[in-house]
Amino acid sequence: MEATGNQVLRYMAILNAAAAFGLDRCEIAAVAGPFDPHRARCDQLADALADLILARSRTGECSG
Repeated sequence: MEATGNQVLRYMAILNAAAAFGLDRCEIAAVAGPFDPHRARCDQLADALADLILARSRTGECSG
């Protein structure tokens, strides 16, 4: 299913949410990589960042 709307804004919102959940910029950048607006992968990016957040919370690395 193709998402509608501005892919750049979706991408930025996902990155902002990941930071709000405690991931630092280096972690986010390592997962996100470069943004290619012609190959937006917002759903996969959100899933990957959520997996990282959940993994950190299970190991006790997340303090918030």
